[in-house]
Amino acid sequence: MSTLWTPEGEHRVPREGTGEPSQAPPSKADDDGGAYSADDDGGAFDIDPETGLPIDPRTGEPFDPEELAEMQEGLREAQEQLVSVPAAEIVQNHMMGLFELAALHLQRDPPDLAEARLPIDALGLLVDHLADQLPAGETLRGALQQIRLAYVEIHKRQSEA
Repeated sequence: MSTLWTPEGEHRVPREGTGEPSQAPPSKADDDGGAYSADDDGGAFDIDPETGLPIDPRTGEPFDPEELAEMQEGLREAQEQLVSVPAAEIVQNHMMGLFELAALHLQRDPPDLAEARLPIDALGLLVDHLADQLPAGETLRGALQQIRLAYVEIHKRQSEA
């Protein structure tokens, strides 16, 4: 099952042509004829037992089939756009996101070393194992060195205070 993000939240999108979630078949939510729920780990949309359509959590009514088709098309377009970009660029972008996340935690007042440590360690693992396969591998190595140095300097200042 795929999801589609909108300003109102994330929405599950059933597979094309089924009108229902593709994971598990719906399971009855209660014994008095209430809505059905798909039983997957993500808490899929409730399913209207009369129409078999997912229920829009914003309205409590089944989704309009045309709206579902639009969401599916939007998801397909997003997926096509994603696969049109080389995987190395996307991986590099995520790695720089880890750098930026660590930097944000280090820039807080006071700096949050505990929260900065995980993205720094994750970036380190990725750089150690993937930098040679990425066009920006050397840039990522430099970014990792910079963020590690910043972490050590901040840690030292906090220890001295």
